Amino acid sequence: MTLLDVNGLNMSFSGYGRTRQVLHDVSFSVGASERVALIGETGSGKSVTAKAILGTLPGNASVDGGSIAFDGLDLFRQSMADREKLKGTAFSIIMQDPLSSFNPVFRIGQHLDDVMYYADRRRGEVSSAAERKARIHDTLRKVQLADAGRVYNAWPFELSGGMRQRVLIALALLHRPRMLIADEPGTALDVTTQDEILRLINRLVAEEGLSLLMITHNLGVVRQTADRVLVMRHGKIVEQGPLAQVFDAPQEQYTRDLMAAVPPLYGPQVVDQPVSHKTPMITLQGVKKVYAKRGLFNRGEGHLAVDDINITVNEGEIFGLAGESGSGKTTVARMMMGLLSQTEGMIAVTGAPAEGAQRLSQIVYQNPGTSLNPKRTVAQTLSVPLARTEVPADRQARMEELLTLVRLPVSYLSKYPHELSGGQKQRVAIARALAAKPRLIILDEPTSALDVSVQKTVIDLLLELRESLGLTYVIISHDLSLMRNFCSRIAIMLKGEIVEQGTPAEVFAEARHPYTRALISAIPVLTAEEQALKPSVTEEERARFLVTSGGGQAAPQATGTE
Repeated sequence: MTLLDVNGLNMSFSGYGRTRQVLHDVSFSVGASERVALIGETGSGKSVTAKAILGTLPGNASVDGGSIAFDGLDLFRQSMADREKLKGTAFSIIMQDPLSSFNPVFRIGQHLDDVMYYADRRRGEVSSAAERKARIHDTLRKVQLADAGRVYNAWPFELSGGMRQRVLIALALLHRPRMLIADEPGTALDVTTQDEILRLINRLVAEEGLSLLMITHNLGVVRQTADRVLVMRHGKIVEQGPLAQVFDAPQEQYTRDLMAAVPPLYGPQVVDQPVSHKTPMITLQGVKKVYAKRGLFNRGEGHLAVDDINITVNEGEIFGLAGESGSGKTTVARMMMGLLSQTEGMIAVTGAPAEGAQRLSQIVYQNPGTSLNPKRTVAQTLSVPLARTEVPADRQARMEELLTLVRLPVSYLSKYPHELSGGQKQRVAIARALAAKPRLIILDEPTSALDVSVQKTVIDLLLELRESLGLTYVIISHDLSLMRNFCSRIAIMLKGEIVEQGTPAEVFAEARHPYTRALISAIPVLTAEEQALKPSVTEEERARFLVTSGGGQAAPQATGTE
């Protein structure tokens, strides 16, 4: 039985005297208890389609044609009040960013109670605060938050990313909807936490008999959470079909390009980067970092961030630091750059800054949208580091040279960040780092905020720059699939310690530490062949080494195409 039917949907946005069509004859359906994935790059129209279903389109959006029916009810013919009654009861959405989705001045319980109170009012129901609290506690336990009372009384900042995502799922389930729309539910999470959340969504969909519309650009996630796939590009559905059909024999070149851009874990397509045997640039021996407690009443030993770190980064190599959030990766990188001093141990820097440069290293941050000043043009952004390395007469030529290096037109010097795509912003961030003439660049999750195809172009650019400029990279990431093909050596960090180190080929072929095996096993993959080659992890090992987001034991490991 068809639950959701989108037929010939055309939409446009108006602004500044212009109108731009964003959806073109979009048609698809979602059956009862069916899992459907809507995939495509940023700007393809996925979120606009979801907002049209939910009735949360902005005021400058207009429906130019087509219809959306939910269980036979034409949504565009309903009054605003009737559509409001459907929110949370007919369908609900799980938002992408679990941190920005909460008001930091309200406790978690207040968020949940407000949603339930106003949803009850829209439906003409009356419930007491005690009744709502009991229902909220039941829902929190349903999403595997073991200590529902503590979560209810917590502030958003007191919960981990995975726990906040579970609360968002609970928000969506409060009024037992028939359909869930999940908008990139694991993008902002570590790979192991993402794996937990996807398992939870699959379990809830099966137990509650829900339909699922999964919006994502992560094709590995699609394989875990979908029965059928819709591929969207430039506001059009360019391909759709059962999961196996689309993944095993894609018909459209765009779909094939998306598949090809996903870095493989195993097989002949894997790229092994050569190991550098040149002179060491930075050596860390027995390095320990303790953050001292601050404040009048906070006296004690402090927080041990990293312990007994032994790393050598050679000239010209790509060294990877992998691990979950809080494992100490960024602390190690900041000590490499000289931004933090170690508590114990030795950090030896044998490399020297390039001629005309003041520092050996620079950093490229994770999110180019927040690392660039929105009030500065590209030229103004690049002029800050150039003020220390170039005389005024040479700066314009150097800025043009930098944009050419990162494959951007020289005309982009006059553009502001909001006029650039995510990939273009990251290229500007790379150009800014290169402006200071570094020999070592720290890459802090450089592609995590980008679409898979854009990720590939940025990685190809970084490899090209390393060859042409003789750069050395240290990359911080929790994405081991990226590191498998990009790094020459990797170190796995757990709770401030390095538990495994070697070439990616060695680590992936014979991971010795259970935590490393757990990280690799949690990576979403595209094929059953890759799934079979991933290491197995026992439930005991998962419970011992993985930091779960629900306050209890880690979820059992899934197999196949769960």
